[in-house]
Amino acid sequence: MAFRVAAVVGWLLCVTALFLVPWIEPREAELTWPELGVPMWWATAAVLTAQAVVLWFASRGPVKALSLVVAVSLPLASLGTWDLYSLTSLPTAIGVYVVVLSAEYRRLRFILPTVVIVSAGAYTVAGRPGEDLAALTVQAMVQAAALVAIPAAVAAVVRARRDVRSAGAREHDALMREQEARVESAVARERTALARELHDIAAHHMSGIALMAAAIERQIDAAPAKAKGGARAIGDQSRLVLEDLRRLVGLLREGDQAEMSVYTLSTIPELVDGSAADVELQVHRGRWPELGTGIGPLGQLVAYRMVQESLANAVRHAPSAPCAVVIDDREEAALEVRVHNAPSSSAPTARAPGFGLRGMAERAELVGATLAYGPSLDGGWDVELRVPREATSVEEVRP
Repeated sequence: MAFRVAAVVGWLLCVTALFLVPWIEPREAELTWPELGVPMWWATAAVLTAQAVVLWFASRGPVKALSLVVAVSLPLASLGTWDLYSLTSLPTAIGVYVVVLSAEYRRLRFILPTVVIVSAGAYTVAGRPGEDLAALTVQAMVQAAALVAIPAAVAAVVRARRDVRSAGAREHDALMREQEARVESAVARERTALARELHDIAAHHMSGIALMAAAIERQIDAAPAKAKGGARAIGDQSRLVLEDLRRLVGLLREGDQAEMSVYTLSTIPELVDGSAADVELQVHRGRWPELGTGIGPLGQLVAYRMVQESLANAVRHAPSAPCAVVIDDREEAALEVRVHNAPSSSAPTARAPGFGLRGMAERAELVGATLAYGPSLDGGWDVELRVPREATSVEEVRP
């Protein structure tokens, strides 16, 4: 589109000059310009129009277009004068600009020197009568070289800047694709780790069920009441196992079967003590006998990982900022864990996006928990996890 605008503007300028110069040319001027309406005037207008038409379609083949623009002007050089032929310089310069901006670099090595040589010859042929041939030749070569060099230099700068922007965009796209691949890989590793730990938890439940079943077998005749209680406990354990196994569906496991530790709410103080951040821990206990009563092993693991990732993100994005970890175990329906970091007073140590928030969301979804995060009112960052309690465990401790 820009090439076509340049072609139209160039044609308008040249035709305007062709109209106006005969009116404003003084009689003593050295310009050799035809009168309006004479055959040479119409021939010049036709050449300029033909050049504009060629430039209109230059985007389809810039090298061919430049060749045609120069070729169309040659008859005018043999029939006209230096002044008339100079009008064709503007379309030629536009053609050079288009070629340098669009054509392959290897093709420029041939077309640009050819245009310089042909234009210099045409200027020489169209030289002013009575002028020294040597001086005319030098002047023609200088004008032809400038005719090609100036638009070529401008186009080269524009093309270089465009190539830099294009390379930057491609690099950005490649980095984004790499980042997405790393995120997917990190999520897959998290899923594998959760699957492995779920397997260990389920195995623990099944061992308990087996022990309780053996006890029921011995008690069923001697102590029927205890046997019934054991049967109810087996039912509760079975439901817990089934819930955990449902969450396991869809998780992929890697070949590495190395054992991993199961972290719980009780290990969060140790995590806080070992953090590189300045962390204040607050634990609000409820009426439960133990911290996190009614929160299964998987839910406690998710809470632990949330605190771990949040503190790591705080160190990464807000170094030296104080942090606060709050474990609120007072509500009957759910446990809440909140991590807040104040705004940083120094530059972050790392600026690349990570996987922490995405991993937290994946883990929270697995256990039916809700995760919320975002900037805080003081300019810092808040992360809040709400883990629902298991109804059976709450019923057991309710007075």
